[in-house]
Amino acid sequence: MRKCNVCGEEIHPKRLEILPNTFSCVNCSTTGKKAGVTMVIGEGDHTYNDLVIMDREDFIKYQELEHRLYGKRKDEITHPDEEEVLEEEETEKDELEGIDEIKDLDIEDLKDED
Repeated sequence: MRKCNVCGEEIHPKRLEILPNTFSCVNCSTTGKKAGVTMVIGEGDHTYNDLVIMDREDFIKYQELEHRLYGKRKDEITHPDEEEVLEEEETEKDELEGIDEIKDLDIEDLKDED
């Protein structure tokens, strides 16, 4: 078993199996989280998809730039699942408003329309 150069704890065997040249445990690793962005590159018949992997800090900068380009603030962009919930809430609200309109109708008004 190899020990971590930073904290002295044993490095997990699976980590050593995957990264045989590592000298630090997972907790002491200096590698941060990564993020991926799908890009569509090319034009017409020569279009292909590519995955760009970047550090977390670069991904945050990318998001901020994308939000500025498309004119949306970060807090205005919702996850697709959240959009469905918002649409359902709006539909329910519209339906409830319709019920209120029906309740406000006078039965005599309906008879006059016939």
